Amino acid sequence: MAKIERLPVKQTQQRVAVLLNANAKNVSEGLRRELEQLLPPEDVYFSRSFQDAREIARMVVDKSYGTVLTGGGDGTFVGFVNAITEEAKNRNANGFTNHGGAALRLAPAPARLPKFGVLKLGTGNSLANLSNASSRRLGVVEDVLRARSGEAQVARPLHLLSHEGKRAPFAGMGIDAAVLNDYVRTKEQLGGKLKFAGIGGMGYFWAVVGKTIPTVLAQRKAPNVEVVNLGAPVLQIGPDGRPVGRPIERGEILYRGPCRMAAAGTVPCYGFNFRIFPHALRTPGRFQLRLTAMSVSQILARLPTIWRGGTPPGYLIDFECEKVQVKFDREMPLQVGGDAEGYRREVTLSMAAESYELVDFKAPRI
Repeated sequence: MAKIERLPVKQTQQRVAVLLNANAKNVSEGLRRELEQLLPPEDVYFSRSFQDAREIARMVVDKSYGTVLTGGGDGTFVGFVNAITEEAKNRNANGFTNHGGAALRLAPAPARLPKFGVLKLGTGNSLANLSNASSRRLGVVEDVLRARSGEAQVARPLHLLSHEGKRAPFAGMGIDAAVLNDYVRTKEQLGGKLKFAGIGGMGYFWAVVGKTIPTVLAQRKAPNVEVVNLGAPVLQIGPDGRPVGRPIERGEILYRGPCRMAAAGTVPCYGFNFRIFPHALRTPGRFQLRLTAMSVSQILARLPTIWRGGTPPGYLIDFECEKVQVKFDREMPLQVGGDAEGYRREVTLSMAAESYELVDFKAPRI
């Protein structure tokens, strides 16, 4: 691997924290050591648990970093953005900070949220792709140095969903969540010499073929769902991205009928550049809700088109929403931000109150 020298200290360098998930696919001790040689070691954080993430969030807010880079995929970003947001909110609400276990009353400037950047180090890299993050270890290191030097200073607005207080770029009930649950179980079952087969794209392939498809095929009848608007007027979006029909007012039903997947997103893609929400960026402050009752055979026949962001007429129903209630007639798998959240019959999805800035590593500097 090519060697990168430590950058000389300049006035233009930014305060950047690098938060690495030790459990992520491409995070290694070698990468950590290399970053600690190029950056101040105190700016590189290594997390192995939720408790670690909370402690790191406290330090990030204490040090008032202008930019935070997360390394470990979408789930890592979701964990850190929630921990940092809650720490900043609590700090501003109470005027307290914690040092060595003692709470001290302070009157500092309001704690502000940093800009966030996502390094491409996980399995699910939807946000890393959105921010034009680099692949491979050398590219990851270069992205970190670009952020610190100020070269990567352009940021795009990022809005997130909220489910039971958890902020995330996407969430879903049904087939997409089932695939995630099956992927997690596949990784756990394939150990030893076969461990490599349960990671990344290959792991998802085995999960879909070996678990998800047989389970869906065994269902004699598609579940039924009722979706109710709890927020601002909702627009149905046609396959061409244009509104269809009149606005659906608060309290009205968006859809009632068979449904195998109810998914929502504020960003276009899941991992692997699966463009499942092609209209997600259409209106800031709204998320795209996608419903489908497609069978396995129908999904497979149209998967290339759907993967690229196409919307086969008659098979997918899309809405632009602020807040909705989704109620199924049976227990359904749920995922939020790429994390399995068990099974639910009913969820409420809304836009998060906070807005964020997402670093674009390749945007030209203005």
